[in-house]
Amino acid sequence: MKRNFKGSAPLGILITLVLSLAFFSGKAQQNNTLFFMYSLPEANFLNPAVQGNCGVFIGLPFVSSFHMNIANSGFTAGNILTLYTNNTVDRQINFNTNKIKGLNYFLSELHTTLLAVGLQQNDIYYTFTIMEKDNAAAIYTRGLVAFTLRGSPEFEGKSVQLKGTRFSFNHYREYAFGISKKYSNKLILGLKAKLLFGKFNFTTANSVFGMYIEDNTDNIVFNIDGGFNSSLPYSLRTENPGSYRFYKRYDAPIFKNLMNARNPGIALDFGFIFKYSDRMTFSGSLLDLGLIFYRSNLTNYSLTGNHTYHGPFGAGQVTDQYLWNVFDELNQNMTNGLTYNSYSYFLDPKLYLGAAYKLNKRFDLNMLVFNRLLPGKLQTGATVSLLTRPSEKLETSISWSYMNRSVTNLGIGISYGKNPLQIYLVSDNIFAFILPLSVKNVNLRLGINLNLSCKDKFNIDQCGCNWLKDAESHRLRVEGARRNKKR
Repeated sequence: MKRNFKGSAPLGILITLVLSLAFFSGKAQQNNTLFFMYSLPEANFLNPAVQGNCGVFIGLPFVSSFHMNIANSGFTAGNILTLYTNNTVDRQINFNTNKIKGLNYFLSELHTTLLAVGLQQNDIYYTFTIMEKDNAAAIYTRGLVAFTLRGSPEFEGKSVQLKGTRFSFNHYREYAFGISKKYSNKLILGLKAKLLFGKFNFTTANSVFGMYIEDNTDNIVFNIDGGFNSSLPYSLRTENPGSYRFYKRYDAPIFKNLMNARNPGIALDFGFIFKYSDRMTFSGSLLDLGLIFYRSNLTNYSLTGNHTYHGPFGAGQVTDQYLWNVFDELNQNMTNGLTYNSYSYFLDPKLYLGAAYKLNKRFDLNMLVFNRLLPGKLQTGATVSLLTRPSEKLETSISWSYMNRSVTNLGIGISYGKNPLQIYLVSDNIFAFILPLSVKNVNLRLGINLNLSCKDKFNIDQCGCNWLKDAESHRLRVEGARRNKKR
């Protein structure tokens, strides 16, 4: 009898193959609206060339900056889920998966600033920050979505395309030391060196993972060459030949895990701001060029080979024991390995390139291109924003972005206050808080800053940098001298 994968079975299969077997591989700071809001010290996170507009900036723990970002390039939650008033959820099996790309990504970020300090001294701006970062990335295929929603019938006699499917999770602490220096009235450069300490990590290599659905049977032919590396309190342990189970191998309080310094790493950020003319300014940055060496709480698992699983996937309720039985059968019929060796984890480089056009003293028109190099996939986006400064204490921005294969991204940025307190809220997509099931991106950054010594020489007139105001004053003096000479 032919069975369709219905009910909870597809979810169980997905959990088994994606999380338990973990034949995936795969982090991100996206704040396009924030990039040009130079009145905020947090703009220096995206471009280390940005200088502060006050003598001293202090970001207090958990207060100055909270950042959250969730992005999905394939579909919205409303495309595949239906929510009912009785709090139940159902899959939309008729979703046209041909509308999505062959390879897609799901990303999440949660960043918290533990401490931030900025100090302006003449033409040099020094920064020091401590941040806690959680990043996750899943690269998934169109075939995996279709199989999860509708099961086997449309794949009978064919393979479920899973090439490129990957997953990663990385939690680390970042100590960043930055310097921004004015080299002329037109150019300012910034550099940031970051010392990293990994806390938790789960990542897969560039694996081969295939499923062929035999026609008129319950059989699935698995073709696997992959595995995962992890640095977690839980590890796999051999119970019997070909049988593994997770157990808490590294039993320690969560505080001790968070203070773990055995997984060091390094990274670099670069940035520039170039005043091309009185009205046009170019800027850009290259972030997160680095890696983390994981050496503690290790697990390396691999599985290689081919095996025909004689169903029945999708028959009855899927329990934990059922999933472990599938896992055991694959291990007992393929070549598997379990070690506890150190490994390296590379961060995802990000590139920002922007241009700002000064319409008048209060309005700037900005354009930005964003790229992030994921393993096997490029995330790209573009933003247009209008920045205005109605008063010395208030800066606002409204933006529109194309990102994650979606045009429904309307962003806002509001910064109020200067000395001593400054409060702000920035989002790349306010639709996410109005129509959460209809968007592909949820983004928010907010906080309260402490600014001191905000004297006139630290005021901003364009691009958030006092050096640009000095350049403007110099230009006006030169023009005045020329006019007097002609007389």
